[in-house]
Amino acid sequence: MFEIIKPDEMTPRERMDAFAQGKDMDRIPCSPFLGESCAPIFGHSIAEHNHSIEAIVNTATGSFEMFRPDSIGIGPGLQGIPEAMGCKVGFPENNTPYISETAIKDYSEINKLRPIDPYKDGRISNFLEGLKIANEKIGKEVYVGSSVGGPFTTAAFLRGTENFLKDLTKNPEMAHRLLEVSTESVIRYIDAVCDLGLSISLAEPIASGTMISSKRFREFAKPYLKKCMDRIIERRGSGTTLHICGRTKKIWADMVDVGIGNLSLDNIDDIGELKEQFGHKVCLIGNVDPVDTIMRGSREDIYAAAKECIRKAYDSPKGYVLSTGCDVPIGTNPDNIIALMDAARIYGRYPINVELLK
Repeated sequence: MFEIIKPDEMTPRERMDAFAQGKDMDRIPCSPFLGESCAPIFGHSIAEHNHSIEAIVNTATGSFEMFRPDSIGIGPGLQGIPEAMGCKVGFPENNTPYISETAIKDYSEINKLRPIDPYKDGRISNFLEGLKIANEKIGKEVYVGSSVGGPFTTAAFLRGTENFLKDLTKNPEMAHRLLEVSTESVIRYIDAVCDLGLSISLAEPIASGTMISSKRFREFAKPYLKKCMDRIIERRGSGTTLHICGRTKKIWADMVDVGIGNLSLDNIDDIGELKEQFGHKVCLIGNVDPVDTIMRGSREDIYAAAKECIRKAYDSPKGYVLSTGCDVPIGTNPDNIIALMDAARIYGRYPINVELLK
Protein backbone atom coordinates (compact mmCIF):
# COMPACT_ATOMS: atom_id res chain seq x y z
CA MET A 1 0.00 0.00 0.00
CA PHE A 2 2.64 2.54 1.05
CA GLU A 3 5.33 4.01 -1.14
CA ILE A 4 8.96 4.13 -0.05
CA ILE A 5 9.60 7.24 2.04
CA LYS A 6 12.83 8.86 0.93
CA PRO A 7 14.54 11.03 3.56
CA ASP A 8 14.71 14.78 3.16
CA GLU A 9 17.72 16.09 1.29
CA MET A 10 17.43 19.70 2.51
CA THR A 11 16.85 21.36 5.86
CA PRO A 12 13.51 23.17 6.16
CA ARG A 13 15.29 26.51 5.98
CA GLU A 14 17.18 25.49 2.82
CA ARG A 15 13.92 24.25 1.32
CA MET A 16 12.01 27.44 2.07
CA ASP A 17 14.86 29.60 0.75
CA ALA A 18 14.80 27.64 -2.51
CA PHE A 19 11.00 27.86 -2.55
CA ALA A 20 11.08 31.66 -2.17
CA GLN A 21 13.67 31.97 -4.94
CA GLY A 22 11.95 29.63 -7.37
CA LYS A 23 14.85 27.16 -7.23
CA ASP A 24 14.80 23.36 -7.19
CA MET A 25 13.67 21.62 -4.00
CA ASP A 26 13.69 18.02 -2.84
CA ARG A 27 9.94 18.09 -2.06
CA ILE A 28 6.90 20.27 -1.60
CA PRO A 29 7.04 22.27 1.67
CA CYS A 30 4.78 20.98 4.44
CA SER A 31 3.87 23.05 7.50
CA PRO A 32 0.93 21.78 9.55
CA PHE A 33 -0.44 24.26 12.10
CA LEU A 34 0.98 22.92 15.38
CA GLY A 35 1.65 25.40 18.22
CA GLU A 36 0.17 24.90 21.66
CA SER A 37 -1.78 21.77 20.68
CA CYS A 38 1.51 19.84 20.74
CA ALA A 39 2.43 20.90 24.28
CA PRO A 40 1.16 17.67 25.94
CA ILE A 41 3.38 15.60 23.62
CA PHE A 42 6.37 17.23 25.30
CA GLY A 43 5.16 17.00 28.89
CA HIS A 44 3.41 20.36 29.23
CA SER A 45 -0.26 21.14 29.68
CA ILE A 46 -1.96 23.69 27.45
CA ALA A 47 -2.38 25.96 30.48
CA GLU A 48 1.34 25.69 31.25
CA HIS A 49 2.21 26.48 27.64
CA ASN A 50 0.23 29.70 27.97
CA HIS A 51 2.18 30.85 31.02
CA SER A 52 5.68 29.38 30.78
CA ILE A 53 8.48 30.51 28.49
CA GLU A 54 10.17 27.16 29.07
CA ALA A 55 7.05 25.28 27.92
CA ILE A 56 6.73 27.52 24.85
CA VAL A 57 10.33 26.86 23.85
CA ASN A 58 10.23 23.12 24.63
CA THR A 59 7.06 22.71 22.55
CA ALA A 60 8.47 24.62 19.59
CA THR A 61 11.86 22.91 19.57
CA GLY A 62 10.35 19.50 20.34
CA SER A 63 7.84 19.88 17.50
CA PHE A 64 10.64 20.70 15.11
CA GLU A 65 12.81 17.78 16.18
CA MET A 66 9.95 15.27 16.10
CA PHE A 67 8.09 16.35 12.95
CA ARG A 68 10.61 18.41 10.89
CA PRO A 69 7.96 20.82 9.53
CA ASP A 70 9.06 23.57 7.16
CA SER A 71 8.24 26.33 9.63
CA ILE A 72 7.63 26.69 13.36
CA GLY A 73 5.08 29.11 14.76
CA ILE A 74 4.83 30.62 18.23
CA GLY A 75 2.18 33.12 19.22
CA PRO A 76 -0.20 34.37 21.90
CA GLY A 77 -3.21 32.85 20.13
CA LEU A 78 -6.46 34.65 19.57
CA GLN A 79 -6.87 35.52 23.24
CA GLY A 80 -3.43 37.04 23.91
CA ILE A 81 -4.03 40.60 22.73
CA PRO A 82 -7.63 40.82 24.07
CA GLU A 83 -6.33 39.68 27.47
CA ALA A 84 -3.56 42.29 27.37
CA MET A 85 -6.27 44.90 26.67
CA GLY A 86 -8.44 43.92 29.63
CA CYS A 87 -10.33 40.69 28.88
CA LYS A 88 -10.26 37.89 31.42
CA VAL A 89 -9.25 34.52 30.01
CA GLY A 90 -9.99 31.02 31.26
CA PHE A 91 -7.23 28.43 30.99
CA PRO A 92 -8.45 24.82 31.09
CA GLU A 93 -5.61 22.43 31.91
CA ASN A 94 -5.64 20.78 28.51
CA ASN A 95 -8.03 22.67 26.30
CA THR A 96 -8.04 25.89 24.33
CA PRO A 97 -8.11 29.13 26.39
CA TYR A 98 -11.34 31.10 26.21
CA ILE A 99 -12.59 34.61 26.99
CA SER A 100 -14.32 34.40 30.37
CA GLU A 101 -15.07 38.13 30.68
CA THR A 102 -15.03 40.82 28.02
CA ALA A 103 -12.98 43.98 28.40
CA ILE A 104 -15.99 46.27 27.90
CA LYS A 105 -19.67 45.69 28.61
CA ASP A 106 -20.83 48.59 26.46
CA TYR A 107 -19.31 51.45 24.52
CA SER A 108 -19.45 53.86 27.46
CA GLU A 109 -16.29 52.01 28.55
CA ILE A 110 -14.41 52.22 25.26
CA ASN A 111 -12.18 55.08 26.39
CA LYS A 112 -10.56 52.83 28.96
CA LEU A 113 -9.11 50.66 26.18
CA ARG A 114 -5.51 51.37 25.26
CA PRO A 115 -3.29 49.79 22.62
CA ILE A 116 -1.00 47.21 24.18
CA ASP A 117 2.57 47.56 25.25
CA PRO A 118 3.79 44.15 24.02
CA TYR A 119 6.61 44.10 26.55
CA LYS A 120 4.50 44.82 29.63
CA ASP A 121 0.85 43.86 29.10
CA GLY A 122 -0.61 40.42 29.63
CA ARG A 123 1.39 37.38 28.59
CA ILE A 124 2.64 38.86 25.32
CA SER A 125 6.23 39.21 26.51
CA ASN A 126 6.38 35.47 27.27
CA PHE A 127 5.74 34.65 23.64
CA LEU A 128 8.21 37.25 22.41
CA GLU A 129 10.89 35.78 24.67
CA GLY A 130 9.90 32.28 23.58
CA LEU A 131 10.27 33.32 19.95
CA LYS A 132 13.72 34.75 20.62
CA ILE A 133 15.00 31.68 22.47
CA ALA A 134 13.48 29.15 20.05
CA ASN A 135 14.96 31.00 17.10
CA GLU A 136 18.38 30.92 18.76
CA LYS A 137 18.04 27.16 19.24
CA ILE A 138 16.63 26.00 15.89
CA GLY A 139 16.63 29.04 13.61
CA LYS A 140 19.66 27.85 11.64
CA GLU A 141 17.61 24.91 10.38
CA VAL A 142 14.05 26.22 10.23
CA TYR A 143 12.30 29.56 10.01
CA VAL A 144 10.62 30.48 13.29
CA GLY A 145 7.75 32.95 13.12
CA SER A 146 4.68 34.11 14.96
CA SER A 147 0.96 34.28 14.39
CA VAL A 148 -1.64 36.49 16.02
CA GLY A 149 -5.35 37.16 15.86
CA GLY A 150 -6.32 39.99 13.55
CA PRO A 151 -8.14 43.25 14.38
CA PHE A 152 -11.67 41.97 13.71
CA THR A 153 -11.30 38.91 15.93
CA THR A 154 -9.60 40.99 18.62
CA ALA A 155 -12.44 43.52 18.59
CA ALA A 156 -15.03 40.74 18.78
CA PHE A 157 -13.37 39.27 21.87
CA LEU A 158 -13.05 42.67 23.57
CA ARG A 159 -16.77 43.35 23.19
CA GLY A 160 -18.13 39.80 23.09
CA THR A 161 -18.60 38.16 19.71
CA GLU A 162 -22.39 38.13 19.66
CA ASN A 163 -22.67 41.76 20.72
CA PHE A 164 -19.95 42.87 18.33
CA LEU A 165 -21.59 41.21 15.34
CA LYS A 166 -24.85 42.97 16.25
CA ASP A 167 -22.94 46.25 16.50
CA LEU A 168 -21.97 46.02 12.83
CA THR A 169 -25.59 46.83 12.05
CA LYS A 170 -26.84 48.65 15.14
CA ASN A 171 -23.78 50.67 16.13
CA PRO A 172 -21.30 50.72 13.24
CA GLU A 173 -19.56 53.93 14.30
CA MET A 174 -18.53 52.48 17.66
CA ALA A 175 -17.61 49.18 16.05
CA HIS A 176 -15.15 51.09 13.87
CA ARG A 177 -13.72 52.84 16.93
CA LEU A 178 -13.18 49.50 18.59
CA LEU A 179 -11.54 48.16 15.43
CA GLU A 180 -9.17 51.12 15.33
CA VAL A 181 -7.80 50.49 18.82
CA SER A 182 -7.66 46.74 18.13
CA THR A 183 -5.69 47.38 14.96
CA GLU A 184 -3.16 49.52 16.80
CA SER A 185 -2.62 46.71 19.31
CA VAL A 186 -2.10 44.15 16.55
CA ILE A 187 0.36 46.49 14.81
CA ARG A 188 2.32 46.90 18.03
CA TYR A 189 2.66 43.13 18.27
CA ILE A 190 3.68 43.02 14.61
CA ASP A 191 6.40 45.56 15.31
CA ALA A 192 7.67 43.61 18.32
CA VAL A 193 7.98 40.42 16.26
CA CYS A 194 9.63 42.28 13.38
CA ASP A 195 12.07 43.83 15.84
CA LEU A 196 13.25 40.26 16.48
CA GLY A 197 13.87 39.88 12.76
CA LEU A 198 11.08 37.30 12.45
CA SER A 199 7.99 36.98 10.28
CA ILE A 200 4.37 37.07 11.41
CA SER A 201 1.06 35.78 10.07
CA LEU A 202 -2.55 36.78 10.79
CA ALA A 203 -5.65 34.77 11.67
CA GLU A 204 -9.18 36.19 11.48
CA PRO A 205 -11.63 33.38 12.34
CA ILE A 206 -14.48 35.70 13.36
CA ALA A 207 -14.31 37.39 9.93
CA SER A 208 -15.24 34.08 8.29
CA GLY A 209 -17.95 33.90 5.66
CA THR A 210 -19.62 31.53 8.10
CA MET A 211 -19.99 34.44 10.54
CA ILE A 212 -20.43 37.60 8.44
CA SER A 213 -21.42 38.54 4.90
CA SER A 214 -18.88 39.52 2.27
CA LYS A 215 -20.31 43.06 2.42
CA ARG A 216 -19.62 43.26 6.16
CA PHE A 217 -16.13 41.83 5.58
CA ARG A 218 -15.31 44.57 3.12
CA GLU A 219 -16.58 47.29 5.44
CA PHE A 220 -15.39 46.11 8.84
CA ALA A 221 -12.57 43.60 8.40
CA LYS A 222 -10.72 44.32 5.19
CA PRO A 223 -9.61 47.93 5.85
CA TYR A 224 -8.04 47.00 9.19
CA LEU A 225 -6.44 43.85 7.88
CA LYS A 226 -4.91 45.98 5.15
CA LYS A 227 -3.42 48.36 7.71
CA CYS A 228 -1.77 45.41 9.43
CA MET A 229 -0.56 43.89 6.16
CA ASP A 230 0.79 47.26 5.03
CA ARG A 231 2.84 47.41 8.24
CA ILE A 232 4.18 43.89 7.67
CA ILE A 233 5.12 44.77 4.09
CA GLU A 234 6.83 47.93 5.35
CA ARG A 235 8.79 45.97 7.96
CA ARG A 236 9.44 42.69 6.14
CA GLY A 237 9.36 43.65 2.47
CA SER A 238 6.43 41.45 1.46
CA GLY A 239 2.98 40.31 2.50
CA THR A 240 2.46 37.37 4.81
CA THR A 241 0.01 34.53 5.48
CA LEU A 242 -3.65 35.18 6.21
CA HIS A 243 -5.87 32.40 7.55
CA ILE A 244 -9.63 32.77 7.90
CA CYS A 245 -11.61 29.80 9.14
CA GLY A 246 -14.77 28.46 7.52
CA ARG A 247 -16.06 29.35 4.08
CA THR A 248 -14.15 32.17 2.43
CA LYS A 249 -14.76 31.71 -1.29
CA LYS A 250 -16.81 34.91 -1.58
CA ILE A 251 -13.97 36.96 -0.07
CA TRP A 252 -10.94 35.34 -1.75
CA ALA A 253 -10.50 38.39 -3.95
CA ASP A 254 -10.66 40.67 -0.91
CA MET A 255 -8.14 38.57 1.00
CA VAL A 256 -5.74 38.76 -1.93
CA ASP A 257 -6.39 42.49 -2.32
CA VAL A 258 -5.25 43.10 1.27
CA GLY A 259 -1.69 42.44 0.08
CA ILE A 260 -1.09 38.94 1.43
CA GLY A 261 1.70 36.72 0.19
CA ASN A 262 0.06 33.43 1.19
CA LEU A 263 -3.58 32.40 1.48
CA SER A 264 -4.20 29.62 3.99
CA LEU A 265 -7.43 27.78 3.17
CA ASP A 266 -9.79 26.01 5.54
CA ASN A 267 -10.59 22.44 4.52
CA ILE A 268 -14.25 23.38 3.92
CA ASP A 269 -13.33 25.03 0.59
CA ASP A 270 -11.69 23.53 -2.50
CA ILE A 271 -8.01 24.33 -2.96
CA GLY A 272 -8.29 23.41 -6.63
CA GLU A 273 -10.83 26.19 -7.15
CA LEU A 274 -8.61 28.61 -5.27
CA LYS A 275 -5.68 27.69 -7.50
CA GLU A 276 -7.69 28.32 -10.66
CA GLN A 277 -8.86 31.73 -9.46
CA PHE A 278 -5.90 33.13 -7.50
CA GLY A 279 -2.96 30.75 -7.76
CA HIS A 280 -1.29 33.21 -10.12
CA LYS A 281 -1.38 35.93 -7.44
CA VAL A 282 -0.56 34.29 -4.09
CA CYS A 283 1.02 31.16 -2.66
CA LEU A 284 -1.56 28.63 -1.46
CA ILE A 285 -1.45 26.82 1.88
CA GLY A 286 -3.67 23.92 2.95
CA ASN A 287 -5.94 22.21 3.37
CA VAL A 288 -6.14 18.71 4.86
CA ASP A 289 -9.01 18.30 7.34
CA PRO A 290 -7.38 18.62 10.79
CA VAL A 291 -10.15 16.84 12.72
CA ASP A 292 -11.66 14.02 10.64
CA THR A 293 -8.41 13.26 8.81
CA ILE A 294 -5.40 14.28 10.92
CA MET A 295 -6.85 13.61 14.37
CA ARG A 296 -9.32 10.78 13.68
CA GLY A 297 -8.01 9.27 10.46
CA SER A 298 -5.65 6.41 9.74
CA ARG A 299 -2.30 6.74 8.00
CA GLU A 300 -4.06 5.64 4.80
CA ASP A 301 -6.66 8.41 5.25
CA ILE A 302 -3.96 11.04 5.77
CA TYR A 303 -2.00 9.87 2.74
CA ALA A 304 -5.12 9.96 0.57
CA ALA A 305 -6.13 13.46 1.69
CA ALA A 306 -2.62 14.88 1.32
CA LYS A 307 -2.27 13.23 -2.09
CA GLU A 308 -5.52 14.87 -3.23
CA CYS A 309 -4.40 18.32 -2.03
CA ILE A 310 -1.07 17.94 -3.78
CA ARG A 311 -2.77 16.76 -6.97
CA LYS A 312 -4.96 19.84 -7.02
CA ALA A 313 -2.39 22.47 -6.05
CA TYR A 314 1.20 21.31 -6.64
CA ASP A 315 1.45 23.28 -9.89
CA SER A 316 -0.03 26.51 -8.55
CA PRO A 317 1.92 29.32 -10.27
CA LYS A 318 2.89 31.17 -7.06
CA GLY A 319 3.64 27.99 -5.16
CA TYR A 320 1.96 25.59 -2.78
CA VAL A 321 2.58 24.49 0.82
CA LEU A 322 0.90 21.32 2.10
CA SER A 323 -0.75 21.98 5.45
CA THR A 324 -3.80 21.45 7.59
CA GLY A 325 -6.97 23.46 7.04
CA CYS A 326 -6.70 24.83 10.59
CA ASP A 327 -4.85 24.04 13.83
CA VAL A 328 -4.00 20.41 14.53
CA PRO A 329 -6.38 19.50 17.40
CA ILE A 330 -5.20 18.93 20.95
CA GLY A 331 -4.83 15.21 21.55
CA THR A 332 -3.76 14.28 18.02
CA ASN A 333 -1.50 11.23 17.86
CA PRO A 334 2.02 12.40 16.90
CA ASP A 335 2.19 9.51 14.40
CA ASN A 336 -0.59 11.18 12.41
CA ILE A 337 1.37 14.42 12.14
CA ILE A 338 4.38 12.42 11.00
CA ALA A 339 2.13 10.74 8.42
CA LEU A 340 1.29 14.13 6.90
CA MET A 341 4.98 15.00 6.68
CA ASP A 342 5.67 11.61 5.10
CA ALA A 343 2.92 12.21 2.55
CA ALA A 344 4.80 15.32 1.42
CA ARG A 345 7.94 13.19 1.04
CA ILE A 346 6.10 10.60 -1.07
CA TYR A 347 3.65 12.52 -3.24
CA GLY A 348 5.38 15.89 -3.18
CA ARG A 349 8.89 14.76 -4.09
CA TYR A 350 10.35 16.67 -7.03
CA PRO A 351 10.13 16.17 -9.88
CA ILE A 352 6.45 15.50 -9.17
CA ASN A 353 5.39 12.03 -10.31
CA VAL A 354 2.00 12.83 -11.85
CA GLU A 355 1.20 9.14 -12.22
CA LEU A 356 1.55 8.71 -8.47
CA LEU A 357 -1.11 11.39 -7.91
CA LYS A 358 -3.77 9.63 -10.01
